[in-house]
Amino acid sequence: MSFYTIDSLTFSFAKECKLFQNISIEIEENQHIGLIGPNGCGKTTLVKLMLGILKAKEGAIYLEGKNINDISLSKVGKTVGYVFQNPDKQLFCPTVWEQMNFSYKFGGNADQGGINDKIHYYLEVFDLMKYRDSSPLELSRGEKQRLALASVLARDVKFLILDEPTTGLDILRKKQLEKCLMTLKEEGKGYMIISHEGKFLTSFVDKLLTLGPKGVESN
Repeated sequence: MSFYTIDSLTFSFAKECKLFQNISIEIEENQHIGLIGPNGCGKTTLVKLMLGILKAKEGAIYLEGKNINDISLSKVGKTVGYVFQNPDKQLFCPTVWEQMNFSYKFGGNADQGGINDKIHYYLEVFDLMKYRDSSPLELSRGEKQRLALASVLARDVKFLILDEPTTGLDILRKKQLEKCLMTLKEEGKGYMIISHEGKFLTSFVDKLLTLGPKGVESN
């Protein structure tokens, strides 16, 4: 059983205009996927379907063998982490430490000592410990992006989806992102990266998919 199974998926916002159709993809839990395609082809829409935010009208998406439409958004979020293209959309706590602690605080986890150790570990891995008492709003874009990724990873999700993570990054920040991706691989985490930079993706994915109106092609 694959981690994600996308079976003959077709989606449209209007009946007369299908955004894409007949998409079938198998993704394993520890696989590293790149997704490219022209602007407006539906890459982010596909992700929203994979997260259960949007509902498929034709075809189906299965997460660990269960139809995504039958899984609550909160349960999907405990299994699959999503890092927004704009990290400002998911950073809202007063300090970096509180941002990392947020999902545990509202998840009913009583082992705060173990949580603190995990938060400390990921802040060190992503070179953010020096900002633990700072507001996320004071960070650079690259630092915000690393914080968003760290806060998702600290929840022990099985798989991550990163939406255009290289947007707005200079060479140095892109190198730091590359280091983060290598860390994910070393930890056995699977991920899917949506990007328009095919050359960047080829170094960090096992399979590169191109999304178009008629489906997906494997490169």
